[in-house]
Amino acid sequence: MTGLLRGKLKAFLLIGTMFALMAAIACQGERGPAGPVGNPGVPGNPGNSGAPGAPGEPGNPGAPGNPGEAGEPGAAGNPGNPGASGAPGEPGEPGNPGNTGADGADGADGADGADGADGADGADGTTQIAGIIVFDANGPSTGAAEITSGGASITVIGGGYAAGETISVSSKPGKFPFLLGDAVANDHGAFEVTVDLTIQVGGVGKGFPAGEVFTVTAEGDQGNRGASAFILVDKVAG
Repeated sequence: MTGLLRGKLKAFLLIGTMFALMAAIACQGERGPAGPVGNPGVPGNPGNSGAPGAPGEPGNPGAPGNPGEAGEPGAAGNPGNPGASGAPGEPGEPGNPGNTGADGADGADGADGADGADGADGADGTTQIAGIIVFDANGPSTGAAEITSGGASITVIGGGYAAGETISVSSKPGKFPFLLGDAVANDHGAFEVTVDLTIQVGGVGKGFPAGEVFTVTAEGDQGNRGASAFILVDKVAG
C-alpha cells in the first residue's frame, strides 16, 4: 500500500513539474532593465601562498656592539726560552786602594861600596862646629826618650848654624844613617825639630830597638855640623 502511494506521488510531481516548465516558457517576455547593483559580496577566502621571492640584497653592517665584560685572566704561559747573552758591560770604576801592607823583614846587609873620592878640604874646623841637644818630646828628660803606647818622640834643638842654613837631622837605628827630619836655621843660627820614632817589636823589623843609645847628627848645607846622643827606655826614672 505504501509502495503504491509513493509511485503515485512521484507521477503527480513529474506531471506538475512539466506543467510549470510549460507555463514558464509561455509566460517569458522581453528582458527587462538591469536591476540596481547588488551589495558587495562577502570577502573571499585567502588565496594560496605565492612562490618564494628572490633573496634580497645583503643589508648594511650593523653598528658595533657595546664592549663585553672583561674575561677572566688566562692561565700563566710556559716560561720562554732563555734570551741571548747581552753585550759585555762597560769596565767598572777602579776600586779603592788597598790597605798598606805590613813592613817586610829587613833585607840582608849589602856589600860595602867602593871608597869614594876624597872630598875637598873643609874650612877651618873651629868655624864649622855646631851644638845640638836631644830630649824627650813628651817629658822633661834630656838625652833619654820614653816609650809610650809602642812609640816615642824626641825633640832636637841646635845652634851655631848660619842664618837660613838648611839642616838635615839623622840617626842610625841600624848600620846606616836614617833621616829623621829637616829644619832651617833662624836668624840666630838655631833650629828645633820634633820627630816620632818607630820602635822595633821584639827586636824584629824596622825601627829603634829599646834600651840602646843612638847618635843624632845635624848637618847644615853650609858645612856646619853638630852631634849628640839619646837613650831609648821603657820608663824614665825620677
